[in-house]
Amino acid sequence: MLAPLLAVLLGACVAAPGRAPLEPARTLSDFSARRLEQLTPALPPPSQGWDQAQWLTAALQLNPQLAEQRAAVTAAAAAERTAAEFANPSLDLFAEYLTSAAQSGAWLYGLSLDFLLHQPGERARAKQHAALETALAQSDLAESIWQVRAALREALLAVVSARAESGLLQSLRDERQQLCHSDEARLQLGDIARAQLLSDQLELARVQQRLQAAQARAADATAQLAAAVGVPVSAVQGVAVRWDDWAAIDTLAGNTSPGWRSEALIARPQIVHALRAYDLAEINLQSEVAKRWPQVHVTPAYAWGGNGVREDALNDIGRESALGVSLELPIFNQHQGAIGEAVARRSAAGEHLKAVQAQLFAQIDRAELAWPAARQAWADAVQLADSTERQGQSAQHALEAGASERAGVLAAQIAATEARLAVLQAAEAAQSAFGALEDAYRRPLDGSELPAPAAGSRS
Repeated sequence: MLAPLLAVLLGACVAAPGRAPLEPARTLSDFSARRLEQLTPALPPPSQGWDQAQWLTAALQLNPQLAEQRAAVTAAAAAERTAAEFANPSLDLFAEYLTSAAQSGAWLYGLSLDFLLHQPGERARAKQHAALETALAQSDLAESIWQVRAALREALLAVVSARAESGLLQSLRDERQQLCHSDEARLQLGDIARAQLLSDQLELARVQQRLQAAQARAADATAQLAAAVGVPVSAVQGVAVRWDDWAAIDTLAGNTSPGWRSEALIARPQIVHALRAYDLAEINLQSEVAKRWPQVHVTPAYAWGGNGVREDALNDIGRESALGVSLELPIFNQHQGAIGEAVARRSAAGEHLKAVQAQLFAQIDRAELAWPAARQAWADAVQLADSTERQGQSAQHALEAGASERAGVLAAQIAATEARLAVLQAAEAAQSAFGALEDAYRRPLDGSELPAPAAGSRS
């Protein structure tokens, strides 16, 4: 009888997963060796440049935070199997030495099994609890995916805007240098005062500082891009970002559906997470209420032994069976304290849901108000830049006709370049506002991430 039990115990001990030690030096080496070329042929070669959707595809595969969240979902799902299992009985081996009134002694050997009788619905609640934990992990993963997408879009915007700004600042620096050379010549002729030359030289120094700041911002944007994708900076350096129309704010679809607000306020991952947390608190409350019914342990036992120290002891074996039942006596408490805690946690979970919904409501309101204002600011900057450009052209025509000086033309060119820089800044601000609108609705509103229209569909 003991042999099968021993075999079962040994089998349970042997069937264990192998060790998987982590070595920080090895993981660091693996991360340092990551390259975007590892994703081919799923994506075109990085040397051809990637658009937003292709960068997002790379981030979804390589971002370490997403890998961690996916592992958390797998771990939560694994707990569902544990919740569905039946509890194993406990085995108790014992030996007793008995002494009779006739002063004869004997050993009594036995074993007992302890079976826990689950409360009604306890196993179903455990399975539902595990399923809710999995849903919580899945909502966290969905939120993390969008956060990676938002960080990636912000990094890509910073890369292209810093690149465009650096190009214009280099032109502005060259124009400022030409103006300073012109001032030096005019100073020698006595046409201007030295203060004018010093003022223009100071403006040249400021432009140089702005250019250095833009170049530093471009380097930082590259680091942000690498972090969002999940690779070292060296893996993204030299890879072109294909987002040529990022400054064309007038092409962005500003129209939104009234249903998107309601959908975001009831279906965003934060709302789903809060709802599942409330359901989890409800399950915990049900479990605490069920504990008012005692948990019953059934303990069958079997014992055997001799009837004393006699010559025929081996041939005179006594046997007995027993059945024990144990349960908790609710004398000092009826679990009212734990039930009250569970009720309070459920109430807190309900208030948390309301607070999250209010925060999202405010975020959507702010995004919906900020986007039109940012778009109008960009339109005003474009209008001013067009006017400045026309003035520059008029100054150039006047110079060619001999009715103006070279310094006036340079000043007009500088004003036009500054106006184009203002347009770039307004475009970047508008793109950020548009990204905030996407974040509020948790849906892409423009670009290659949108699904392609079905064949035969009409726009």
